[in-house]
Amino acid sequence: MQVVEKEKLSKSRALALLRYTLIIATAYLLLVEHEFSSLPTGVFLLILAALASNVMMKRLPARITDSTAFYAGIVLADTLWITAALLISGLFRAEFFYLYFFVLLLAAIGENLALIAIGTVVVCASYAYILSATGDFPSLWTPRLLIRVPFLFTAAAFYGYLVERVRRERQRAREEAQTVERLQEIQGHLAERAREMERANQELANEIVERKRAEAALQAAKEYAETLIHSSLNMIVSVDANRNIVEFNRAAEEAFGYSKAEVLGEPVDLLYADPSEGSQVSSAILTQGRFSGEIGNRRNNGEIFYSYLSASVVRDANGNIVGGMGISRDITERKRAEESLRESNRRLEEALAELKATQQQVLQQERLRALGEMASGIAHDFNNALSPVVGFTEVLLDRPEYLDNKEKVTRYLKMVNTSAQDAANVVRRLREFYRNRDEEELLLPINLNDLVEQVIMLTQPRWKDQALASGVTLRVETDLQNVARVTGNESELREVLTNLILNAADAMAESGTITLRTRSDGTHVVLEVTDTGTGMTEEVRQRCLEPFFTTKGKRGTGLGLAMVYGIIRRHQGTLSIESEPGRGTTVIIRLPVHLEQGARARTHEAKTASRRWHLLVVDDEPALREVVTEYLAADGHHVETATNGREGLEKFLAGRFDVVVTDQGMPEMSGDQLAAAIKRVAPNTSVILLTGFGDIMKAAGDQPVDVDTILTKPVTVSAMRQALAKVMGE
Repeated sequence: MQVVEKEKLSKSRALALLRYTLIIATAYLLLVEHEFSSLPTGVFLLILAALASNVMMKRLPARITDSTAFYAGIVLADTLWITAALLISGLFRAEFFYLYFFVLLLAAIGENLALIAIGTVVVCASYAYILSATGDFPSLWTPRLLIRVPFLFTAAAFYGYLVERVRRERQRAREEAQTVERLQEIQGHLAERAREMERANQELANEIVERKRAEAALQAAKEYAETLIHSSLNMIVSVDANRNIVEFNRAAEEAFGYSKAEVLGEPVDLLYADPSEGSQVSSAILTQGRFSGEIGNRRNNGEIFYSYLSASVVRDANGNIVGGMGISRDITERKRAEESLRESNRRLEEALAELKATQQQVLQQERLRALGEMASGIAHDFNNALSPVVGFTEVLLDRPEYLDNKEKVTRYLKMVNTSAQDAANVVRRLREFYRNRDEEELLLPINLNDLVEQVIMLTQPRWKDQALASGVTLRVETDLQNVARVTGNESELREVLTNLILNAADAMAESGTITLRTRSDGTHVVLEVTDTGTGMTEEVRQRCLEPFFTTKGKRGTGLGLAMVYGIIRRHQGTLSIESEPGRGTTVIIRLPVHLEQGARARTHEAKTASRRWHLLVVDDEPALREVVTEYLAADGHHVETATNGREGLEKFLAGRFDVVVTDQGMPEMSGDQLAAAIKRVAPNTSVILLTGFGDIMKAAGDQPVDVDTILTKPVTVSAMRQALAKVMGE
């Protein structure tokens, strides 16, 4: 720094001395030209101004004096005041000014002071020669000429120095600029490196933070894992590659009775009841990678217990096996429970076998009892249905004079016929309880009031005559309103009323009244049967519709109300019972009103066939054979008969028949066999099968393949006509 300051100071002094020299040379030149007389005021002022500026220049700061603009200003200022002074003096001609400015030009374009000096010498010599040649200065040694040459040398030296200084300053400025540029470039590189270092430091700091965070998380995870291991209710044991224990959690300590410090480094076989089992487990883990199963363990006190073990190998980051880990739970209590359960199951199986044997005996006895009750019930209701038949026929036999009363006889015969048909329906009870209604069942619009009056008359022998014979007086009253017809099966509804009236009669051990009411209730007709009997408890009322449930002891079958309920259900109706002990019972039935458009009623009387057919009737019962023959012959059909299946087949093969009507159960050849033989010979011949089990066979879908239709005995004229029309396509 001091060297730089000294250099600047020497330059400033040199500039000042050169400028003083130039000012003195100019002043002396003017004095000489004026022959040392007083100078013009303007010239004098310019010289004083130049000297004053030279003094003031020393006080200027270095940042100004060192600038190129400062030197350019000095050059311009000195050129102006010197030129002005020369012009004011009026003693210099144009050639001198040319020479002066030429010297300035040489100083400006000269590369160094030596060349400027040489150029100045040449110019001055040329000037002197010109002056001498022109005669302006006859002698080269005149004072005026001699003073002009130093002036020009001084001006050339001063301006050359200034130009050199400017050139050097510019060079130095360029070098400094280059240096600054290089420094800036270096600073840029250093700044980039600093930023890179800063980024690297930041990344390193972040990495350090992340590593610390990861180490903390790893430590936390390790502590959490250790907490989980020691908090687990399952036993967790880990071993190294040599099968020595390296981890033993609290559950394992409690189960085995060892502390962790006691077993660390010990062989894992210490924990097995049988060490060979431990070897087998290890072998399975090594070969299969895992093991699951029950094992036997030994506690510290020698006690044996059982656990369920799930174990697997432990591998390092390279996949090498470094040990194994097992998780197990104590299943000793479970095994004891399983053993106890197996023993209980064995005892239960023995008890169940005994129970099944006992149940089989009870079921067999119950089947026999149920069969007896069913037979008893059928016999009971069959006798009820036969009572009017026997009663009215005995009346006619005992009173022959009644035969002359055609109206009475006709009425008795209708009742006998109705009772006989009701008796035939008794057999159908085997499928009556909860079956669905068949599409082909006969449904007719029924006047419920007429049906009530009819059933009262049919059951009169029971509720009146027998009751009087027992010393009991029963009355039947009616409250029948004008109600709409209902859609149904007349025989079934008659059976419902019959059962309800007879049950009501049985419920009154003493005299009482049975009341039958009908009324309308919107789209339904309501029928109520009320008695003044003993009534029922709530338990009996809840169970009275169950099959075989009865409170009559040996006198009852438990089938009546169950069949009533089934019939009402098939008629889309409802049945409810109101009863209290000592206050009698009321059975309430609701049946839908008959709708003409939607009813499924069919004409009760089937029309006779439009054509006359050749029929073969086969039955081993002469009376039945004669009745069927009479039915068909009365309609104009040609009928032949056979007494059994074999005779029927012979007659069929010997003649030509359109229809064969055959009984099912016959000696030598049954009706099924006869139908099959006929179909083999004449597949287009229709076969009608007569059987007392027709309803049961239809319900079970047991119609033989060679039979076209089944008729249930006893057969009516209408049923026969319908069957014949069906098989013949009429």
